[in-house]
Amino acid sequence: MKILITGATGFLGSNIVKRLVENNYIVYATRRNTSSLDKCFQIKDRINWINTDESDWKEKIEQIKPEQLIHAAWGAVGAGERNNWEIQLNNFWLSKEYFDIAKKCNIKKVIALGSQAEYGIHDLPVNESSTQNPNEAYGAVKNFTVNYLRNLFGGSNTAWYWLRVFSVFGEAENTNWLLPTVILKLLKNESIQLTSCKQRYNYLHIDEFVDQILHVITCGKNNSGIYNICNQKSIVLEDLLLNITKLLKVSPSLLQFGAIPQRSNQNMNIEGDNSKFLRTFSIDNNSHFDLRNGLLKTIEYYKIEHL
Repeated sequence: MKILITGATGFLGSNIVKRLVENNYIVYATRRNTSSLDKCFQIKDRINWINTDESDWKEKIEQIKPEQLIHAAWGAVGAGERNNWEIQLNNFWLSKEYFDIAKKCNIKKVIALGSQAEYGIHDLPVNESSTQNPNEAYGAVKNFTVNYLRNLFGGSNTAWYWLRVFSVFGEAENTNWLLPTVILKLLKNESIQLTSCKQRYNYLHIDEFVDQILHVITCGKNNSGIYNICNQKSIVLEDLLLNITKLLKVSPSLLQFGAIPQRSNQNMNIEGDNSKFLRTFSIDNNSHFDLRNGLLKTIEYYKIEHL
């Protein structure tokens, strides 16, 4: 099967690509001249790259006629740019280009990554029917994008899936994100200033995230729609970080909770209900990647790659 993927050089996309290659899919991935292939280094020669800085990149995709599109590309996801409307709207226009190409190619399936940020702030776990009230441009534009996707492919023979991704961690995550930062500091026995870390998250290890993507890729039925992608269990961030100190056998006092203030618009309850996904794709409710094992695997990766 020919699969076209965008965002293959990022954290989520690179891990999806690795699994696709391992499972002998024919993988085409888009990139730019400035794209770093570091996260795909071991498999970069097994990927058919399409350079979107070349004028004929759309024609190349049309000639390839991929059977599925996985759209994982989305720029400016860091806290400092999430409310930059100009940048976030550019993400919509890029998404629209790929969806329009998919329509022209009569593609069989489109899988696009949304975000929990589309829901905004809620006190309880959210499901796909929960009110969407995003408080940043990032979530608002994601929400706008899924409406375009649904309008374009709804009622057609193309199966479309919008996967609202919650908190994912693991190997090859950018080192400026929280868990890699904490792990690398603790590996060096250095202290780190933190907020109170009372947020509650559904942290999902990257391996299980990719497992869930594969369920969508291999599904033979048209189960088009919006789905939450998250762990079944939530954990308070403070407890998660303390678990890391235990696994590393370092003093929990290195974690200086409350040393810096929370952001004014910080969502303290990023919990998702993924029962619709589990039910639709017939996944055992008790089969999930153990959080402890995920943390151990992640710690080992950063020991090898960054120390």
